Amino acid sequence: MDTSSIHGFIKFPPDLKGISRYEWLLLGEVQARIAIIKRTPIPRKDSDWLCTIYLNKGVHGTTAIEGNTFSEEEVGQIIAGELKASPSRAYQQQQIDNIVRAFNEVGNSILAGSKRRFSLSYLHELHRIVLYELEDETADGVKTGEIRDYSVTAGRYLAPPAQDLAGLLQQFCDWLNQPAPADASEDLSMAILKAIIAQVYFIWIHPYGDGNGRMARLIEFMFLLQSGVPDIAAHLLSNHYNLTRDRYINRLQASQGEWNGESYPSEGNLGGFISYALEGFRDGLDEQLATIETMQMRSIWRDEVDDAFRREFGDKLRGSRQRQKRLLLQLGDVSMQKPVKRNEVRQLTVEQAIAYDDKSMRTVQRDLNELARLGLLKREGDGYLPNKDILRAFAARIRTNSD
Repeated sequence: MDTSSIHGFIKFPPDLKGISRYEWLLLGEVQARIAIIKRTPIPRKDSDWLCTIYLNKGVHGTTAIEGNTFSEEEVGQIIAGELKASPSRAYQQQQIDNIVRAFNEVGNSILAGSKRRFSLSYLHELHRIVLYELEDETADGVKTGEIRDYSVTAGRYLAPPAQDLAGLLQQFCDWLNQPAPADASEDLSMAILKAIIAQVYFIWIHPYGDGNGRMARLIEFMFLLQSGVPDIAAHLLSNHYNLTRDRYINRLQASQGEWNGESYPSEGNLGGFISYALEGFRDGLDEQLATIETMQMRSIWRDEVDDAFRREFGDKLRGSRQRQKRLLLQLGDVSMQKPVKRNEVRQLTVEQAIAYDDKSMRTVQRDLNELARLGLLKREGDGYLPNKDILRAFAARIRTNSD
């Protein structure tokens, strides 16, 4: 059998005619959310926190898919240098260290303004990073940074033969390096689509003996970042693939079609994978925007509390006023969404435990009542919440004036 003819669905450029109106609508939703994140001002300390959280999610996602059993929290501790794996799990820590190094390799150069072109040599360089010091954990015959010279199957999928790989990879790089459309809005939407397709195509080509999945998701991340997607958003797809791992694998398998005994269908099924990826991307961006909104609310809340106490009591606060202000600030820090009951006030933070250690529950209630009287707290059930409504007063006035 001429195996070079059985993968006719790997075409350059990819055929986008099969992408439905639903996928294009999803793409617009994703693009709109990314635009909001890019325009949203975030304090440096909050931005650094978000970068750390989503780096942890991205690293955990892409390694967990391949069987790494460290939790997301443990991955964060490893990245921060706070956890060292036991000898029996040292190889899993090495997998994590390698992905962090690879993310940093592509991320730092892009953020510094250097846009790397895709080439076989650069892909080989990244592959050496991904599998660094993991030779003992790979199958016999796997050479880091080198195209495989033997046939492989991935699950039920028969990958292209070794003699076709250099040519397919070169076409892959040429396609990725093609200039973007002149229109800026089309540029981002097509870049997102191209990044997702690139991941699928790399897995279809399967050029290496091991590490193809991690490489595919790294390329997807790199292309998103190069196209102007914020790094916190660029990590969302790997996290989505891991959270829905069974569906991720099923959609990848469905994308190349079914083997008929002699060949695969001449057309791949990209639409199913694209809709799956974009749905997860959109949902992840919604969660990210909600997190950013909460962070902004906390920051604005602190300013509002400072102004309110200054108006009511002046700049110098003592005794109960100082205690009430600290309580209000810490309620904003730890409980913007969930009501806090009177008997939970001492448990909010160590500082609150100290502040109310020698105070009766009557004093706690009196402080809560006073903050409610000032309009800074509101009662909800048998608990209290920061009155966020005062931060949305402008929107309320707009609605009132338009009635």
